[in-house]
Amino acid sequence: MSGMKANTMREDALDQLIRKEIGSANNRRLLGRMPAFKVDADMPDQFNDLLAELDRAENGRSRARS
Repeated sequence: MSGMKANTMREDALDQLIRKEIGSANNRRLLGRMPAFKVDADMPDQFNDLLAELDRAENGRSRARS
């Protein structure tokens, strides 16, 4: 069982490292220069609402759905 626990701890550490790197300023700058990751100014409101909802979820705030 301790092997499973150690494996879970390594997976958790890897998960945290990946999240940290994805959200790093360097990564955001790099992705911002890639055409595939450019923000489309003409994005439909529905997508903007979904992105805002994702931001709230990542920050630990959620909106009650109706």
